Amino acid sequence: MTTTGNHRIQGPIERRHSRRVMVDLFVQENDGERVWMHPATNLSASGIFIESHSYSLRNAKEPQFIDLQFQLPDASPPISARGQVLGARRVRGFSHGLAVRFLDLNDEDRARLSEFVERRLAAGGDEGPENEAAPT
Repeated sequence: MTTTGNHRIQGPIERRHSRRVMVDLFVQENDGERVWMHPATNLSASGIFIESHSYSLRNAKEPQFIDLQFQLPDASPPISARGQVLGARRVRGFSHGLAVRFLDLNDEDRARLSEFVERRLAAGGDEGPENEAAPT
């Protein structure tokens, strides 16, 4: 899905500006008084792809901003970021895959993410598939 003006279009769009790696971690979404946990499938220094049971394709018609927090497997402090949902598509069952671009990630966390991705790829980690690309 891509945004052109105020319109959002379904379909895979190549948006990568930084490398991404497949991950197996959970992301906490803080939605007011509710907290949601989502599995993430790929990650870069500028975005993440998560699965969500709490999100509907109806939401994709308007810009959606979400507050996320997650822990990298290296036991470093959690990363918190505000993100914008740039695309949604159905993945397994009733969940949707959400391509999220980080909006206000601080420089330290962006550097940690970039280093994490590069280390994982250098160690033989798989790059994320194009059809589940985080908007990076």
